Amino acid sequence: MAFSDNPPIAWAVQRRRRRRNRGDESPLGHGELPRRVFITWLAGVLLASAVPAQLHAQAVRWPDEYQAGQFLCYADVSLAEYKPLLDTLPALEQEIIQLLGLQPSRDWIHIFLFRHKSTYHGYVKQYFPEAPSRKALFIKERGLGMVFACLGDEFEVDLRHECTHAMLNAALPVTPLWLDEGLAEYFEVPADQRASGNPHQKYVRWSAYFGQTSRLEDLEQIREVSLMTRSRYRQAWAWVHFMIHGPPEAREELQRFLADLQALTPPGLLSRRLRYRLPDLDARFADHCRNWRLP
Repeated sequence: MAFSDNPPIAWAVQRRRRRRNRGDESPLGHGELPRRVFITWLAGVLLASAVPAQLHAQAVRWPDEYQAGQFLCYADVSLAEYKPLLDTLPALEQEIIQLLGLQPSRDWIHIFLFRHKSTYHGYVKQYFPEAPSRKALFIKERGLGMVFACLGDEFEVDLRHECTHAMLNAALPVTPLWLDEGLAEYFEVPADQRASGNPHQKYVRWSAYFGQTSRLEDLEQIREVSLMTRSRYRQAWAWVHFMIHGPPEAREELQRFLADLQALTPPGLLSRRLRYRLPDLDARFADHCRNWRLP
């Protein structure tokens, strides 16, 4: 679930803020003091207001910190057992960039992990009161991309989902809501389950057998995250899967659409672009949903 200080805008391309000049040294090292001071301050605010009292004295820094590529991780618990998962995030970033044909971003992505649900929800409620109540969130505030998650059931899925939001947000000035969520649903599962194995697949296939498939134009009308029901998440995933694994023309048009967004060129509606390339779009999509198998 993505939550930004800028509401989702489907077709008006926003001019991105000028990125700050920065060197190549990591914010977790000693070469970039202003960013380090800011993160320490943010950690202090969080720990002082939301974590158990025994951690308050350690508010000058997080109990554990870790860097994996452009991902800077902070946790109120030891990250030792989670480092193998965190180390997969740069590879996920490269997969997203290559598959979607995006230019890479140098923006840091900050990940804040909590042991207890009460700590996590308490922080989000206090500092982001308008954010929806979810077990994990991507929030962009004043140019800082942040992922918040609670360790527990489905943590790996939640982390990949929200980090996908963060990576798309870093690379693109704006992404249509349905596409943002559909891509996050696609990349949230392990790599060997993306082509075939996502839990959405069996429901999409079953519905398609009974002639129940979604129109892309209906998804394009959604402007509010609150309107993304479970069924619409599934439909958004299905269209992303079709564009990635279906006809080559569909993937080409998705890449061109995203390239226009990244270049600040008004892209028009993706549905119209796809229908121009694939006049029988609905039939091709329905056939894909019914019959997709791994090669």
